[in-house]
Amino acid sequence: MKKVILGVTLGAAVGVTLGYLAKKAYEKGYFDSMSDSVHEFAFKTKKKIKNAVDSCQNEMEYLKDHAEYEMSKRKRKRAEIAGE
Repeated sequence: MKKVILGVTLGAAVGVTLGYLAKKAYEKGYFDSMSDSVHEFAFKTKKKIKNAVDSCQNEMEYLKDHAEYEMSKRKRKRAEIAGE
């Protein structure tokens, strides 16, 4: 039981110390550049995903139009053959 209490006490002390150090680092502005980098990365990633989705949609529309064109072309050929 003593080991458990000692472990919890040490864990709490380490947590408080790390929290204090993180707060001081934030106040000094150490995380500002990291924050800017993360925001820039997120913006670029969002833009790339949007472009990929748009590209896929355009490709699907093209394939749909091409399939419709081929079907209508074959229907016209059948009608010409049947009409002869």
